[in-house]
Order: sequence, then structure tokens, then C-alpha cells
Amino acid sequence: MTLDRFLFAPADRRSARIFRVLLALVSVAVFWPVGRATVGWITPTPDAAALWEAVFRSTAWWCVTLAALTACAAGLGGRASGWSAAALLLPLVFVRGAQSRQVLWFALVAVSLLRTASPPAAARRDDDPGGEPPAGPIWPVRLIQLQLSAVYAVNAWAKLTPEYLSGDVLIGLSRAMPNFLVDLSDGSLHLGPLAVPVWLCAVGTLAIESALAVGFWVPKLRIATALLGICFHASLQWVVEIGWLDWVCLLLYLAFLLPFERGATRREERVRMDDSFASGASR
Repeated sequence: MTLDRFLFAPADRRSARIFRVLLALVSVAVFWPVGRATVGWITPTPDAAALWEAVFRSTAWWCVTLAALTACAAGLGGRASGWSAAALLLPLVFVRGAQSRQVLWFALVAVSLLRTASPPAAARRDDDPGGEPPAGPIWPVRLIQLQLSAVYAVNAWAKLTPEYLSGDVLIGLSRAMPNFLVDLSDGSLHLGPLAVPVWLCAVGTLAIESALAVGFWVPKLRIATALLGICFHASLQWVVEIGWLDWVCLLLYLAFLLPFERGATRREERVRMDDSFASGASR
């Protein structure tokens, strides 16, 4: 695959529309104002925190944001609705412990660069089986794909230490962190009658996250990689509470699994058919 095709192949409009709808709907759940947020991007003074709480987490602000997300999901206003929703969500992104919001916000911005609204009948292409023009070049989807790989790669890199691979870090976290649901103090993860050494869990986690960072880029391995990721995140639910990040990562699997490159494949097929017809006519 050439760099030009990797970045500028036409993205399938229907896939972009489905992905945009799902991102907007999940954003409602992830950004829903619950409890009191701890702001990490402003000076933590009482006045600044109170002002942030009164403005960006007010009912009025959230109603406007919800309207923008609804328009984004419905495809109203074209790309402007996605950009408006992203701008309204931006102050809510950099809350402490909200990595899921940061990942989701970036994906929403990227997919909003694509044209997802249904084109008018006059713009439909008779030579395309799908009948719709592409959503634009595929590079915004590539940004989302790279982000997903980076999440797994960074996590795997952080675990590549003797302390983690020996299991000592996991044992210490299970004792100190309230979001751990299991006690690993005796050096084992107990699964019924089975006791799995913590060092084996650590090595396995590193291996799985490394595989997830790379596997999606091999088309023949995408389904298997997605199944591995689903099993991995499902198993984490029994060990540690991560919040929405698990679900957001699973949602971003669709950046690889939806047929975004279908438009490029159709174009290549038409070119090959045209070349074959031209070659046959010249004989």
C-alpha cells in the first residue's frame, strides 16, 4: 500500500455516517455531568473551580451541547455540527482521570472532518453500486486508527519494566488502589480453584496490549484481534475498574472493522475493468 493510498483513498460515506452516529451517542453517556468534577487544566483555586462548575457544567451549557450532539448524530448541519459539539465538549475533556473523554473527543473531531450527510439525488453516482460519493480522503480515519494503536502501545511500553513484569507493581496497586477488585497480596490471581501467578498476568497483559497495538494493521488479523481485545477488556472488568475507557477503546475498533476503504476498492475495480475493456478493444 502506497502512502498516497493510505492517506488519500476515498472513505466510504456510509461507514463514516455509522461511525459518527455511534461516536455522538457514546459522547452523551461519557460526558454526562455526574457528581463534581476535579479540574486539572486550570489553577485549582476555589474561585476558578467554582466558575468552571457554574459555566461548563451548568444545565444551560449541557442542553446546548446535547443539542449539538443530537444534530451531529442526525447529520444535520454537515460537518459544522460535529465541530460545534467538539468545541462545546472541549472544556469538559481535561478533567482529571478522564482519559476516555480525551480519546473520544479526538475521534469525534476526526470523524467530523468527513462528509457524512446524505448527498442530494443529483450528486449520486450512477457508476457506484452504493450510489453515494465518498466522504472525502480517508486520513481522518487513519488518525483514529493511529490513536487506538497509540493507546495500547503506550500502555504496553509503560509495562516494559522488571518491576511490572515480576508482578510487584500489580501487587502494590491491588493493595493501594481502591479501583482494584481483587487482592493480589499472596502473589496469585485466584480464579475459582485456579491460582494464576501475578507475574504471568503481567506478562500476558503486556503481550496482549502489544498484539492489539499491531494486529489491527494486518487486514487478515483484524477480526481475531478484535475478538482478543473484547475478551481482554471483558476480563479486566473482573480485576480493575477503568471506567469508560474500556468501552471507548472497543468503540474505536470500528475504525478498523467498518468498510471505510470500500470506496477505494470499488474505484480500483472500475479502473481494472476499464483497462481490461480498453485492452480487449485494442486487440
